[in-house]
Amino acid sequence: MFSLRAFIFIFLTLFVQVCSAQEWILAVNEGVTYQDGSPVTERYKPLVDLLEKELKHPVKVQAVDRYSNFEAGLDAERFDLVFIHPAHIGLRAAKSGKYVGLASAKDFTEYRARVFVKKDSAIKTLADLRDKKIGVPSLESITTVMFAANLNELGFRDPASRFSATRFQDAVPFMVENGFVEAGVTGSGTIAKDWVAKGGRVIAETKPVPIKQFLVSRKLTPEQRDKVQNLLVKLSENDAGKNALKGINMKGFVAWDNAVMTDATKRLGL
Repeated sequence: MFSLRAFIFIFLTLFVQVCSAQEWILAVNEGVTYQDGSPVTERYKPLVDLLEKELKHPVKVQAVDRYSNFEAGLDAERFDLVFIHPAHIGLRAAKSGKYVGLASAKDFTEYRARVFVKKDSAIKTLADLRDKKIGVPSLESITTVMFAANLNELGFRDPASRFSATRFQDAVPFMVENGFVEAGVTGSGTIAKDWVAKGGRVIAETKPVPIKQFLVSRKLTPEQRDKVQNLLVKLSENDAGKNALKGINMKGFVAWDNAVMTDATKRLGL
């Protein structure tokens, strides 16, 4: 009887140790426009090393390119840490209560959708877009979601029915230039600036929404969440952190602003 109890005790001890050593998944989606083609595991290794050191727990990075797969994974709570480009998906996860927002990418807190037309277009305001064909990035893009929310606020009925979508934002100007659509939408300040430099007009911008968000599962303790947040916002203050930021092509992070994010969630109709 004693040997059986000893066996059970040892088995349970080893089981707990194995479970505690299971890797936490850092799920990553960088958006279409911002991908550079190099392996995600390689580029995120310096950040993963810092997270493992801080949390004293193994972390494995996993790229999730399809937005629908990412959203399904969040809903099923398959991810432990999350770095996600499309803000509406991250905000939904935070609103659900399954994840906690920790930080946003420093250079992407003022992300806006910009609406542009040809120089000689009769379109002057967003209201003039009613019944017009509009070129947008993919329908699930945060840029398109922000724009559609803006049109909904203006009382447009089913605005997406007039959208002509393309995978890459830099293809939208071509659609406008060649008359495939009467207006275009982009989240890129560079694209908008180049359009104006060539004589075109930007007729409106949406209110900003922070994108590229870092969230963690509520399965992590409050202490662990604080450690991750502190690590992220201080990355730009030390050499190891700067190296990690360079790998993921970011300049730094700012702490999650609950008031700003709650307002964004409401405006986007999430």
